[in-house]
Parts: sequence; structure tokens; C-alpha cells
Amino acid sequence: MLKRLAWMVCVALSFSATRASFAAEDIAYVGAKKCKICHSTEKKAGTHYKLWEEEAHAKAFISLASPEAKEAAKKHGIDDPQKDARCLSCHTVKAELGPNDKVTLEEGVSCEACHGAADKYLKPHEKEGLEKATELGMAPLRKMTKEEKGQVCLRCHKEDPLNEFHKPFVFDEFFAKIDHSKATSPAVLEKRK
Repeated sequence: MLKRLAWMVCVALSFSATRASFAAEDIAYVGAKKCKICHSTEKKAGTHYKLWEEEAHAKAFISLASPEAKEAAKKHGIDDPQKDARCLSCHTVKAELGPNDKVTLEEGVSCEACHGAADKYLKPHEKEGLEKATELGMAPLRKMTKEEKGQVCLRCHKEDPLNEFHKPFVFDEFFAKIDHSKATSPAVLEKRK
């Protein structure tokens, strides 16, 4: 048990270090529209974008405008949850956008929230595939263990006194709602063989 806990702490620290290195290098976030170019059709990489667009992560920013979210925020001294970094940190890709970021708050929790800022890996990912993109900072969820994926999810799906809507994180239940691994196009799957 202690061994497993130590391993999970190491995984969590490595993800934190990866996110910190993104910030330190000022790697830009490119936005979901760039990912959509290849990930919205079977003819290219698959329909991952379409699946994301229909699920709750795509609507995470918009959910902060609901009367319930505004009422809950006021209890914590937050005037507008759509403008507060504490709320935006889990309802968008990045709470504070930098001058080179192309991502918008309105797209909610999109590709780069889980896979990392794509500025450095996008072009190589298009041309050379997942392995090269992973070398350049892309988090390859497809290749991660359940525990590693869970740590990515827990960056936001953790208990937080500001979040009155928190539900205990159950990996199998939550991940099943967002898993887009089966959306990969047959052509890409063939190349991987």
C-alpha cells in the first residue's frame, strides 16, 4: 500500500512539474480549433473533437454562468465565477491566458487541459505521430495507466471548499464519459500496427 501511495505521489509530482515547465517556458496553448482540423473526421485522425464537443468539459466555462454557480460563488466572496482564477483553473484550459495563447476561455476544458499545451508538439504530432509529440511534452493518455490518468483528472476533480457541486471522483464512471480512445480513425490504427 505504501509503495503504491509513493508511486502515485511521484506521478502527481511529475504532472505538476510538466505543467510548471510549460509555464516556465511560456509554451503557448493553441486551442481546440487546431486539434479539430485532424480530430473531427474519420478521413483524418478520428472523431475525438466531436465527442469532446458533446460532453461536459466543453461546457465547463458556460456552466459558471448558471444561476446556481453564481449563487455558490457569492457565498465564497466571488462576484463572477467566469472571471475568477480559482474557478477558471478547473473550468477552462488555463485560468490566465498569456499573450501567445490562442485558446479561449469559452472552449472550457478542451484538449490541452489533459494533453498539455500544444505549441511545441502540434506540428510534430501531425507529421510524426504520437511518439514524437510525447517526447515534446504531449501527455499520451492512451499509453498511461489507470492511476496516471486518474492523477490528470484529479488536478480538477478533487475536493475543494469552493466547489459546492463536487462529487467524489470515481475513475471508471467519470472516464467512461470522456474516453475518446475509440474515436481514432481506422487509418491511424492501421499505422500503429
